Amino acid sequence: MIDYSVIPGTSHLVELNKEKLLQLDVAGKDKDVILIPRPTTDPNDPLNWSRNRKYLQMFCMVVFCFSIGIPTAVIYSILTQISSETGISLGTLNDGTGYMFLMLGIANLWFLPLASQIGKRPIYLLSSLAVCLLTLWEAYAKTGGSWIGAKILQGVFAAPVEALCEVTVSDIWFEHERGRWMGLYALSLFGSNYMGPMVAGFIADGQGWDWVIYWSCIFCAIATVFLFFFMEETNYTRPVPNEDDSDIEIVLSNVRDGTVTAVLSKQLSGRQQEKNLANANIEIVRENLELDSSIPLTTYREKLRLYKSRDWRWFKTFLIGPLKMAQFPVVLYSGFLYGASLFWYSVMNGTISSVFTASPYNFSNAMTGLVYVSPLIFAILMNFYAGYASDWLKLKLAERRGGTSYAEDRLWLLILYMILGPAALFLYGIGAYYGIHWFGLVIGAGVTGGCIILGAASACTYTVDTYREMSCEAMVIVVLIRNTMNFAMDYGITPWISNTGLKKTFLAGGFICFFCAGTFLIMELTGPYWRRKTKDRYWKIIEGRRAKGICH
Repeated sequence: MIDYSVIPGTSHLVELNKEKLLQLDVAGKDKDVILIPRPTTDPNDPLNWSRNRKYLQMFCMVVFCFSIGIPTAVIYSILTQISSETGISLGTLNDGTGYMFLMLGIANLWFLPLASQIGKRPIYLLSSLAVCLLTLWEAYAKTGGSWIGAKILQGVFAAPVEALCEVTVSDIWFEHERGRWMGLYALSLFGSNYMGPMVAGFIADGQGWDWVIYWSCIFCAIATVFLFFFMEETNYTRPVPNEDDSDIEIVLSNVRDGTVTAVLSKQLSGRQQEKNLANANIEIVRENLELDSSIPLTTYREKLRLYKSRDWRWFKTFLIGPLKMAQFPVVLYSGFLYGASLFWYSVMNGTISSVFTASPYNFSNAMTGLVYVSPLIFAILMNFYAGYASDWLKLKLAERRGGTSYAEDRLWLLILYMILGPAALFLYGIGAYYGIHWFGLVIGAGVTGGCIILGAASACTYTVDTYREMSCEAMVIVVLIRNTMNFAMDYGITPWISNTGLKKTFLAGGFICFFCAGTFLIMELTGPYWRRKTKDRYWKIIEGRRAKGICH
């Protein structure tokens, strides 16, 4: 039975009552973390996987991100060379990138529902293999139309990298752990985009720009083979909760040797949570829930299966799910935040080649590629802030409220983005206009690239923490909004700079960045209201899905 009083994104995350902790055999601790979502007793439940098994899955996710990110971004540092040798204008090359980003969003309207239906593993493998083959087209494109056609198809099949990985993170990690792994995903996605152009210049100088394409395809092929043998399926149909067990909470510190201790308590209503009554006088009963040994573990051969379909009557529900999630302000805002963060990634990629190869810098292709070392370094640094600091902040704020956590808690990290983002754009763009030392531009580009990680991770975790049961469908809308915005920026960056110049473009860009990042303050104030206002609509969707047997 659905409890319509519960507010999505508001959870009882930390247990602070010392008497309860003593009853739970956690004497000596001042607090404990409640596991959300609640794991089952099935050993094949991804939430019950061993740490090493989860780590391997995350490594596979990183490999997949690189297998898509490198082929799609490897050309950024050699755009001027491609333009001069093929005769395709720089504007058309950037337009192709814009169309690719547009399809990266649109294609998820069918890829993610299909992943929910037949499994994420076959979609991952199809995406990696198709991108490997389609990227070869770029090496033989000699006209603008051919180039744009190649980028459109590349975007179609690369689309799962934009939304499927976030859902995989939510499949196997609990709410208090997602920040660090969502940060790792963002680092992998954008880090691969930085590493590709970094080495592309050396390859182009030594073997020609077409070999940049060939080597990226070779890498993608090797990654596909690796994923086939090591990537597992994380789709798991959870049993529909019974009324009798809908209020079980499981405490983190009592997970020992496959045995977890459950706390049976009356679930706090959303209104009670908002009033900070998380430590009300609630009856506690200790009970051991052991993993069901009668359920056989999935064999390695079974893990290699490429197709494991659910009831095909569910597919229509999966298809229309994203459209239903488009009505929620949290989802729409997350898409805006993600898209606004990615604006400056497009600006940076669209200008680095032209800025550093021109006077007064006159960098070679190899040296231009090395500029991407700076965004990579800052992306790694920002990953720790966006990941570990995010999880730490979520727990700390929950403790201050007596154990209650809000989905907006992670957004406070964007204060740093409000400061560093505009400053980096000013340094990079206005600095290029005045011809300052190249090191200043490199730092500006690096900080710009690093801040993107923060915006991306915050947007994704905000959506997943709020609408966990519909995270797959919600991420389709988030990515669709993000990539539509990015398409507009890719399409307009060249004429924008041509018409207004670097100085005015980046002066305006800095203030736009400050405003966009600062909108999180609006959500801090209004987010809880909108989640409470729309909770009935959300739980009605979940109730309809559970009536059909669909449960996440």
